[in-house]
Amino acid sequence: MQFIRKILDIPHHILTYIIVAFGMVPLFMFIMKALNRTEVRNKRNIQHADLPFIFVSNHVSMLDDAFIGPLVFSPRAFWDLRFIPYHTPERKNFFKGPFFSFIMWAARSIPFTRGTGVFQPGMEKVIRLLKGKNVVHIYPEGTRTRTGEIGKGRIGVGRIVRETGVKVIPCFHKGLDAVLPIGHKIPNTGKRIIIQIGETLYFDDFMQMPNTPKTWQMISDKIIEALIGLRDKVENENKDNGVVLNQSLTSVSEERSIDKATDQMKLKEGS
Repeated sequence: MQFIRKILDIPHHILTYIIVAFGMVPLFMFIMKALNRTEVRNKRNIQHADLPFIFVSNHVSMLDDAFIGPLVFSPRAFWDLRFIPYHTPERKNFFKGPFFSFIMWAARSIPFTRGTGVFQPGMEKVIRLLKGKNVVHIYPEGTRTRTGEIGKGRIGVGRIVRETGVKVIPCFHKGLDAVLPIGHKIPNTGKRIIIQIGETLYFDDFMQMPNTPKTWQMISDKIIEALIGLRDKVENENKDNGVVLNQSLTSVSEERSIDKATDQMKLKEGS
């Protein structure tokens, strides 16, 4: 049965590669690199990671997956088909009509229905995919933030980790809320985005604990703590860079003032 399923999946994989590699990647790379200024930090941790793993990030816009994925998973995704991640969008927002539903299916999107719990069909498919050594992008908060703050983690991602035992690679991004604010459909340009990838998280200790919602929440809390740590890292580095820049500008200004005063003294001495 598994062999037959793999044979039937071949056309889907080919279609996915064509749409992602020749459509979505060039388009969103252009938006992120040419129309905006994007910096990806610690990308090597993704590119050198062994499969399977869950990629988690904070969630601020409708198109976070499309904005982040091409920058983070390429170039390896061009020659490693399993490295093209699966996504978990909300059904009512993205699976609208036959055309968009087809694009979502081809782009490896698994529909989720908010409020239907951790045993919905999409959840079971994600668990099966991870056991098959794939990558899945998940938002541990379960929804977009309206305040910019990182919210409480949902137990869903905790259940997936506990059921599969896979590692998690966290990512915090800053600036996408300015590229596509809530309510906007066309991306803005000229914005600065930072994508900070963290170190890999392992959950071996949790595998010995009961497979219950309490354990799932503990796993989710650990993931959220990692995202908060990355957020603090980005914000602190930005502050430090600001201090250095201000110091260097002050130094230049002081040097110019000294040079000007010296020139005036020379003029007085000459007269």
